[in-house]
Amino acid sequence: MSGSIIKLGSDSMALVNIIDLQSNEIIYANERCIDEFGEVVGSTCYEVLQKDKNAPCYNCPSKKDLLSYPVGTSFEWEHQNSINQKYYLFNEIIVLWDGNRKVKIQVGVDITQHKALEEELQEEKRSAVSSFETLLDATIEGIFLYDKDRKCKLANKVVADIFGYTKEEMVNVPALDFVAPESHELIKIHMQNKNQEPYEAILLRKDGTKFPGILRGHDLVLAGEKIRVSAVMDISESKKYEAKILKLAQYDLLTGLPNRALLKEHIHRAIQRSSRNFDYYALLFIDLDNFKTVNDTVGHNIGDMVLLEAARRLKKAIRSSDIVARLGGDEFVVLIDSEEMDKNLVIHQVNVIAQNILDELKVPYLIEENEFRITASIGIKLFNNDIMSMDELMKYADSAMYNAKEEGRNTFKFFNPKLQCVMEEKIILVDSLRQALEKSEMKLHYQPQVCSKAKISGVEALIRWKHSKKGFIPPSEFIPVAEESGLIIELGEWIVEEAVKQIKRWEADSQKCDWRVSINVSSKQFEDAKFISMIENILHKYGVKAEKIRLELTEGILIKNIDETLIKLHELKKMGLSLSIDDFGTGYSSLSYLKKLPIDELKIDQSFIRELIEDVNDEVITQTIITIGNQFGLEVIAEGVETKEQYEKLIDMGCHYFQGYLFSKPKEAELL
Repeated sequence: MSGSIIKLGSDSMALVNIIDLQSNEIIYANERCIDEFGEVVGSTCYEVLQKDKNAPCYNCPSKKDLLSYPVGTSFEWEHQNSINQKYYLFNEIIVLWDGNRKVKIQVGVDITQHKALEEELQEEKRSAVSSFETLLDATIEGIFLYDKDRKCKLANKVVADIFGYTKEEMVNVPALDFVAPESHELIKIHMQNKNQEPYEAILLRKDGTKFPGILRGHDLVLAGEKIRVSAVMDISESKKYEAKILKLAQYDLLTGLPNRALLKEHIHRAIQRSSRNFDYYALLFIDLDNFKTVNDTVGHNIGDMVLLEAARRLKKAIRSSDIVARLGGDEFVVLIDSEEMDKNLVIHQVNVIAQNILDELKVPYLIEENEFRITASIGIKLFNNDIMSMDELMKYADSAMYNAKEEGRNTFKFFNPKLQCVMEEKIILVDSLRQALEKSEMKLHYQPQVCSKAKISGVEALIRWKHSKKGFIPPSEFIPVAEESGLIIELGEWIVEEAVKQIKRWEADSQKCDWRVSINVSSKQFEDAKFISMIENILHKYGVKAEKIRLELTEGILIKNIDETLIKLHELKKMGLSLSIDDFGTGYSSLSYLKKLPIDELKIDQSFIRELIEDVNDEVITQTIITIGNQFGLEVIAEGVETKEQYEKLIDMGCHYFQGYLFSKPKEAELL
């Protein structure tokens, strides 16, 4: 065997040496080995090869049983000669040589070039990772990189600041350690998605405090390793703005009572409960008698103090289960849940509460050395599984309140069938409205919508009614009637068809061919089963592209039956129509639903624009809506812009689209 090994080593490109395990003496070296290390035969191996008693060639089990030592052991080592550093890969075996002599045969190759190439690759990898880290630190989002075990592998500076750690502290920490317990299951579900849609969760800082965040994740391969990148944004400030908007939009600024918008939500729920449980509810419409004289004699500041005191007394007079709201001015509404099905018991109960209110309100008001004696008139409407809308209930109670005033004030009256004459007038108006469509008394006017450069980008279609005898009837009078009667379905279809016909005419006009037309959609229209097919058929009939139409829907429509709403909205988007939330900020403005809806535009209600320059609250609401819109990548348009000051203020706030009398009143298509 020894001869064959020596013969193999003599003409091989490999380095071959044989070491006596008893003396550690090199007893053979081939030419390649001598070229690398010199005349080493007869020398101690670790002195001429690795020069280290801890080296592999020294640490050999010469005194152990030969059979217990693994055959074919491999190792790498480096050798520094007078010229350069070299690396070798050796394989060694222990055999019996010439009888009973134990020797170690080492066969190696020069891997210096491989090592250099490996170092270059490692440097490229380190450079790629370093560049990636630099890129991550430059983002505005917090970024996590997780390994396959969902432990943090890398974190950028933004995410470290968000969670209160250093970047180094976050490494190897499990993902769920950054999540509040109540969001653990949610996170686990989303982690299963290769590409996440943004979602909201409660996260956990190093100090144990919780905060809301928006997360999204994506799986990718970096430097040959499969990882997951997760982006996070702290939305604590947005949530604060959202809560502020909600408070400003749903609560009266002066008294802190629920306002009209929130009251309508309570009434809507009461109608639903009464239809299920058959309990009676009562709506009390309250108006302070002769309150105007307070403002006229001592000013609005004192008047506001009187209203504050009246609100306090109203809350004192009712039960904790009842709701009191301020509609505006000196008008208040109380919603009573009787929890009774016996009408006579309910009437007695409501009588007691109404009398308590009157007694509390008529106690003299002593404010800044002024004494006021103010009474109230109350109109009451009971309802129990009644088929009527919220607006109808309010109008019935309002009518009863005026009846109380006619009876001498400082009293309350229940809705009386004699007031049905008011309803009869409404029926007459419905008939007139139906005939108006047949007689072509209706006409669409269009109000331009402009961008920040005052260039028209589109128009809003607004219906106008010129009655054959009464002249122009404002939409505020006939639209609610159309809603209540169900005629809004037919009227809405007429509006869509007229608008589409006008778009077709404008295709031949080089200045107007790109205009988009915004059309208001009522709740009953949107809920109609044929709504989408109606729009689709009209577009097909006139050969108009769906992109030319933007539908304006109120927040109340969008949050009602949210699952069904989303299905319809996605169908409309698939057709090519764009969608806008009309009067944004006056209803239930929430990021939680805003992020789900496939909308394109937020429309700031003109009530916030009217006193934008003078009213700080309106400025805060407007700025917040613009900021939210921009953060969600939505267009934001302000309606009701009437002055140059409002326009310039809105531009400074970051608004890009505008509508109002400053640019143009609604006009017939031929006059634009």
